[in-house]
Amino acid sequence: MKHVHFAAALALVSVLAIFDTGGAASTSATQEEALRAAMQSINAQLAAEGAMYRVEVAEWLAAPDTGAIGQTVFFEDRGNKQVPHHFVPADPRRGGFIDIAYIVDTFDGETASGVGAADTTAAIDRAMATWDTVRCSNIPITNLGAFPVDLGLVQSFLGFGGASAVFADITHAGWLPRGFFDLLLPMGGDFILGVTFTFVFVGADGNPTDINGDGKADAALREIYYNDNFSWAINANVDVETVALHEAGHGLSEGHFGEAFVTDANNKLHFAPRALMNAGYSGVNQQVTATDNGGHCSIWANWPNQ
Repeated sequence: MKHVHFAAALALVSVLAIFDTGGAASTSATQEEALRAAMQSINAQLAAEGAMYRVEVAEWLAAPDTGAIGQTVFFEDRGNKQVPHHFVPADPRRGGFIDIAYIVDTFDGETASGVGAADTTAAIDRAMATWDTVRCSNIPITNLGAFPVDLGLVQSFLGFGGASAVFADITHAGWLPRGFFDLLLPMGGDFILGVTFTFVFVGADGNPTDINGDGKADAALREIYYNDNFSWAINANVDVETVALHEAGHGLSEGHFGEAFVTDANNKLHFAPRALMNAGYSGVNQQVTATDNGGHCSIWANWPNQ
């Protein structure tokens, strides 16, 4: 099965993030403006090429021991900022497929901590399989394979290699140096574990489309990047599979949820309930919890009959 290149999309960035929670760290207005500037630089390049996609919004998840959780930064004011984004079954702009296909780029596959590409790819495959086996949904998720090819639209626009070709709905685009994440936010390489960019289709007027009338913008594709500035591990902190599960959740249209609080005695961040889609990393967690399952099922239970 071959998935097509996408010609018209609007990008939303879903990044691993930080947020103000009393004692927790937060992004400043200056940092947010820097993030907007970085994304607007991509928009300018896209406009110059005549492409019909733009960067729209960013969410990010924090690294452990930063005392931080997730926040959303919007790049354009389009009125209803809470409109979700979801794939359309059999969308002709995605080739008419009803599956969601993913691909793994092993060109950037070995992390700075020495976890090899074979191990990181296996962890990503396990993460995707975990979401694929959630009982309420029948997507299905198709693995297109792992290839030693430098993929990624976003990294290409930001000058970190990559390519303009798109081969899957979700691309795990590999481990990039901290400089890539520093371009997203000043010192972002210190706290961003990974980032998911979501592209949605737009019409001739530049606004997101909703061809099936479900009240959601039509997702076109997503790209996931991981930060090689951290000490990654398999089944230990920072666990590749745990972060891949979280980012794949974003890839499958799920957002952050759960309350966060800081314990004064040890300044540790806690989540209630603890789940994969909490807006901060809280240790090895390779199971879909009830709350994760509920969020996933609210999106995918009726697929492909939406």
